[in-house]
Amino acid sequence: MRALFRRLVAAAAATVGLVALAPVQQAQAGTSCTPVLGCSGTVNYSGSLVLAVRDWTCSSGTTASASTGCVSLANTRWLSDGYRTPKDQDWDAFKVDAGWCVLVEFQIPAKKWHVTYDRRNQSSPVYVKVENFGTAYVRGQSRTSCP
Repeated sequence: MRALFRRLVAAAAATVGLVALAPVQQAQAGTSCTPVLGCSGTVNYSGSLVLAVRDWTCSSGTTASASTGCVSLANTRWLSDGYRTPKDQDWDAFKVDAGWCVLVEFQIPAKKWHVTYDRRNQSSPVYVKVENFGTAYVRGQSRTSCP
């Protein structure tokens, strides 16, 4: 049993090492994510609805990049508080509506950080990218102040 455990740990370490050496992949539509590292996704813990978007269409941007036009809205999903995008599907972005301030925690392997998107005085929404094997946790949303 220990030998099997050691082999699994060694295989995981080798996979992580290869990923660290490989160039960062852009988020892809569909099921292009890996079973080992997972898929990009969004989790809503904000108390308000969040719109998840399946397809980031620009070839630029990394996790937390915001854009007004880098998504296809053909595949979207509303996330209620406490819900997430399916773990076995790649969901590349989420929407921050005009008139709202949104606090997001991003996690990618070996890194976690927070970003506030303040759109309270803006007239258009932005879409925020989540790379493959990354997760965006929407922690708060407000129309009056930033969470």
